[in-house]
Amino acid sequence: MEFWKSMFLIMALACVSFAGLSVTGWDVSQDEFTPGSNGIVTLTIANPLVTGAVNKAVTSVDMDIYSPPELIMTGQQFVGDIESGGSTSISIPFRVSENASSAIYTVDFKVAGIADKSEGGGYEMFSRSAIVPITVVERPVINLQSSTDVIGGIDAVVLTVANDGGPASNLKIKIPLTGASTGGTQSSPVAFLGVDQIFIPRIEKGGSISVNITLDSRSAPDGATNVPFSLEYDDELGITHTQDTALRLTVRNEKLDLQFVQQGDVITRKDSTLTLQMKNGGTETLKDVRLAFQDSGLRLSDHSELKFGDIAPGGTATASGPVFAELPPGLNLVAADLSWIEKDVQREESRSIPITITSDADVGIFLEARPLPLTVGTEHTISVLVSNLGSYGIENVEVEFSSPVLRSMDISDKQYIGGLQKDDFSTVQFTVKVNATSPGTYPANIRITYRDQSGEWKTKSVAQDIAVYNGVSQNSDPVPLLVGGLVLIAILIWFFRFRKK
Repeated sequence: MEFWKSMFLIMALACVSFAGLSVTGWDVSQDEFTPGSNGIVTLTIANPLVTGAVNKAVTSVDMDIYSPPELIMTGQQFVGDIESGGSTSISIPFRVSENASSAIYTVDFKVAGIADKSEGGGYEMFSRSAIVPITVVERPVINLQSSTDVIGGIDAVVLTVANDGGPASNLKIKIPLTGASTGGTQSSPVAFLGVDQIFIPRIEKGGSISVNITLDSRSAPDGATNVPFSLEYDDELGITHTQDTALRLTVRNEKLDLQFVQQGDVITRKDSTLTLQMKNGGTETLKDVRLAFQDSGLRLSDHSELKFGDIAPGGTATASGPVFAELPPGLNLVAADLSWIEKDVQREESRSIPITITSDADVGIFLEARPLPLTVGTEHTISVLVSNLGSYGIENVEVEFSSPVLRSMDISDKQYIGGLQKDDFSTVQFTVKVNATSPGTYPANIRITYRDQSGEWKTKSVAQDIAVYNGVSQNSDPVPLLVGGLVLIAILIWFFRFRKK
């Protein structure tokens, strides 16, 4: 019995361990192909040696190729004989159809051959398959063009982004910073002002998009320069690509080298104090330096100009004045006229001064309880009215209400409002139960969080005293316990919704 078991095991191993055919590797001539392009797929077919097996040559090896109609290639390829332990490489050319859509196509290669049987004569057939993916996509080709060839200092430029290739999405355009490690990309003394990058969600094939940008070339030397741009985008298949390009611009900085630094906040639509520090980076003394704003969105309240006096080379001077700003929150380039005396000659120049405007975002908070008054052990509905008192819309408004003597009957003590436009308001309700053990005055806290026009998150917290009564006083004392009862709410609704604008 042990003899036959051993013989059966030897026969089984002989059947499964014959070397036969094996596709040991494949390679595609490119990572991706465009419609109408040519390529080559190379397969390595081997007849490997197997220890303890009967290793024989495989003859008449043939290859059947099953490809999609978008990939044009021969349907059959003769390989030949492969000796035991040998291998061969076969290259199959193909062409991508002109009207092929962007996709990852697969080609099935089936390799078959015959070999003498180990025992009993005759032949034995061997076959193997290999599936090779081929990526076809029309890669985007992004080109940049500037509205001007000459820049100097701080310049507003229209950048035209054109796509001469396939569709691109999530396009990010950056200028490498001076001294930064850019992985081979040249750094630039010319930079974006106010933003780190330009983001374009999508640009179609043959499409173009114009973007308003501000270039800062104050640190760049005079003369022609290639301003490098680093691009990153996704193609139609979602594959991320990077591309480096450049714009040929000429930098012409005037001899007047001034830098402005804003000190303190200027709040939109409110009286503020603007303080500017001016630094003279030139080589000449500037006398009687004055600055007058020409943008009606930023007006000096009591003077027509800011006076900085004399500024020596490398020196600084500071001027302040009350202003009223109607500019939107964020960085604004404000047109201004600069005048000074240099070498006894009166000079003038128009400049764009970077001024950061702070949002005047604020909210009003009003409360109401129903029924009134608040009584020990009873349930009530607390209404919180939130109004936008600022000059611009706010987003992501959330209300949180809590009190040590009010137990929330809701899932959460927070309610979400969303967006509120200027002069708009909204009300949320909280269901609570009074768990005070005795009547009295107790604190309640209201916390409002929101995001203003500039994207900054803000929080406003209000502490409000509430009065709790015994149950017997509920019918005899209807006095409102929270500031902003029914009459106040009615007045507020009329004020914010029906008053004349």
